[in-house]
Amino acid sequence: LNPGIFRGLPDAGPLHAPLPHLGLHLALAAAIWLALPWLRRRRRALPRALGELAIPLMFPFFYGELRFLQLVFFSLDASFDPWLIDLERTLFGGQPSITWSQYAPWPWLRELLEFAYFSYYFFAVAALLLVWRSRVDDPALRWRRAASLVRDLTAVMLTCYTWYVFLPVWGPKYFAKVNVIGPVEIDGWLFTDIMHYIHANGALQGAAFPSSHVAGSMVSWWWIWKLFPRHRWWATTMWLLLCASIVYCRYHYLVDFFGGVLWGGFVLWLCSRLGDERELRP
Repeated sequence: LNPGIFRGLPDAGPLHAPLPHLGLHLALAAAIWLALPWLRRRRRALPRALGELAIPLMFPFFYGELRFLQLVFFSLDASFDPWLIDLERTLFGGQPSITWSQYAPWPWLRELLEFAYFSYYFFAVAALLLVWRSRVDDPALRWRRAASLVRDLTAVMLTCYTWYVFLPVWGPKYFAKVNVIGPVEIDGWLFTDIMHYIHANGALQGAAFPSSHVAGSMVSWWWIWKLFPRHRWWATTMWLLLCASIVYCRYHYLVDFFGGVLWGGFVLWLCSRLGDERELRP
């Protein structure tokens, strides 16, 4: 759509050109539409699991694609942050992502919430492990539940990525761009350093609204809540802490949280109504 975007990349590699990039995407499309359905029909557990889990394993690739897709429609510095900043001021009388950490400048709280934010990367793994280890007599039911969880997670994450293509929002890092305020000034420990490293080396600008951290983890939380009542207490606690962390740690605006909840809930409802509940043999 816009081959010129590759010329502006400071770290362009051999695949960052129109034809190699097109070839890569055609190969990936063939794998998704042909290889994965074939794997899901295998009788052995390993290829079937690979067929079910392949797309979530590709999330980092799809996330990285946003650096190209956003440039198709917007410039590198474009964002809708001023709109959301004005909305926050109207709704809350200020900027919660700035003021909350200032009212509670406690290193232990920062470390706890950074840990909760980091737990996002393992929330779906925990939900899948519970599904696989669940005591059900029908193996097909276990496969169906795992496939449905992965379906819901995939639908939520890829639609969030689609939002970012057409509605780039930087989040509170925009305040540093316009010289208002920088990152949280409170020191932390281990998980604070880990999240600082991840954001310094892997985070993209323009991927804040709706919060995929909230929407994606909401899928795992919902499936745990629905299937495993004994685990509701810790899953709910971790999810609420994760939701709090996105604002306190200045990764998202508060409206990003509401956007993530509304969008995640809508996609979950849509998948429950229209999702593919295919029969899976044991």
